[in-house]
Amino acid sequence: MLRLPLLLPPVIALTIAGAWLGTQHQAISALEQESAVLQRAIASRSSGNTADSRSIKPVPPTKAAKDKEPIDWKKIAAQFAEMRQSGGMGDMRTMMRFQQRLQAMSKEELVTALDEIAALDLPAESRNTLEGMLVGPLAGKDPELVLTKFIDRLQDSEGAFSWQLADAMQGWAKKDPTLAIAWFDQQIAAGKFDSKSLDGKSQSRIQFEGNLIGVLLSSNPDAAGSRLAGLPEDQRGEALSLYSHQPLKDVDQVAFAKLVRSQIVDKDQAQTLATQASRLLGNDGYSSVTGFLDRIQATPAERNACVEQAAAYKISSTSNPKKVTREDLDTMREWVTSQAPERTGAVTGKVLATASSRHSGGMEFSQAADLAVQYHDASGNDDVLSSFLDGWPARQNKEQSRVLAEKISDVKRREEILKKLK
Repeated sequence: MLRLPLLLPPVIALTIAGAWLGTQHQAISALEQESAVLQRAIASRSSGNTADSRSIKPVPPTKAAKDKEPIDWKKIAAQFAEMRQSGGMGDMRTMMRFQQRLQAMSKEELVTALDEIAALDLPAESRNTLEGMLVGPLAGKDPELVLTKFIDRLQDSEGAFSWQLADAMQGWAKKDPTLAIAWFDQQIAAGKFDSKSLDGKSQSRIQFEGNLIGVLLSSNPDAAGSRLAGLPEDQRGEALSLYSHQPLKDVDQVAFAKLVRSQIVDKDQAQTLATQASRLLGNDGYSSVTGFLDRIQATPAERNACVEQAAAYKISSTSNPKKVTREDLDTMREWVTSQAPERTGAVTGKVLATASSRHSGGMEFSQAADLAVQYHDASGNDDVLSSFLDGWPARQNKEQSRVLAEKISDVKRREEILKKLK
C-alpha cells in the first residue's frame, strides 16, 4: 500500500489523512488495481503474449502529453494553500498522480524544478511545501545531494525538513556508510546539529542517529552501539524508538535487544523492546512477536511488557476497520496465556478498556463491561475487572462502573477503584 507520509510533507500528509479518512482506502485500492493491470501487461509483453498485448489500451495521447507539460508551480502552491484553508479537502487521486509524476522525474529534472521554485515569489509556507514534495523523490535518487543542498535548512519549517533529511541520511548510509558517517560527524562538529531548545535536546540529531543506527545494526552492530553511546543517556531510548518504528528483520533482533540492554537505562529497557514487539504484528496473528521473544530470550519483565503492548496494539488495530469480537479476544487471551500467563487477566481488562474508549469505536462500554464480567467469573480472580475499571472509559461511565466494582473481592483494591469513580 502506498504510504502517503513518505511521499508528502508531514503537514500535508496529515491534512490528507484527516480529510479522506473514510475514502483513502478506496482510492489507494483503485490505484493499486491499476498498477496490477500495468504489471500484468508488462509481464505479458515480456513473455511474448501478443494477444494480451493487443488487448491493452494505450495511454491516451492527451494524458501522455499532459504529463510532459511544464509544471505550473505557482498553481500547485495555490492548490495546496486552498487545501489548508478548506481543512484539507481536494482531489486525492490527482494529488497521488502528481506524486507519481514527481517520482518519475530524473535527478536533473528535480534539481531544475527546485531551482525554478527558488526563483518564484512565493510565501515561505508555500515554498517549503513545494520543496518538501521534491526532496523525497530526489533523496531516493541522490541522498548525498539532498543532504548537502539542504543541510542549512535543518532547523527550518518547524522540523518539516528534518525528517526527510534523516531519511536521506539513511539512504546514503545504505549506499556508502563510511562516507555518510564521515559527513555526518563533520556536520555535528560544525554545529549544524546543536540544540536550540531549552532542554538541550537536538531532535534532528536524534532522528539522524536513529536512522543511522538502523542501517549499522545489520552490518556493524558494534558501530551502532558506539553511535548510541555517543548520545546523552536520556536520549538513547528515543533514538531507538524512532528506529523501532520500522519492523526489525529477524536477523537483527538479537543485536537490537543487546543494544537496548547495554545502552538504555534499566527502567526503559522493557518498554523499548515492547515498542518494537508491537511493530512486528502482521496478518500472521501473534507468531512474529512470539518469535521475537524467543530469539532475544526475553526476561519475564521484558516478556510481560512486550505481550501487554502487542496485545493492546493488535486489538486496537482490529477495532479500526471493524468491531472487536469475542473470537478476537479469546485468541488474544490464548496467546497471552502461552507467553505470560500471570498477566492474562490484567491484559484482558486493559484491552477491553481500550476497545471501549470513545476514540476507538470498536466496542460499546456496556458490551466491554459484560465481557469483563464473563472473564472475571470464569477466571475466579479480580485482575480483569480491576484492570478494566482502571481505564478511562470507566470514569466516563461511573454509575455502571461502580456496580461492577462491587464484584471485586479484594476489599482494598475495590475501595481504591471506587474512590476513583466518585
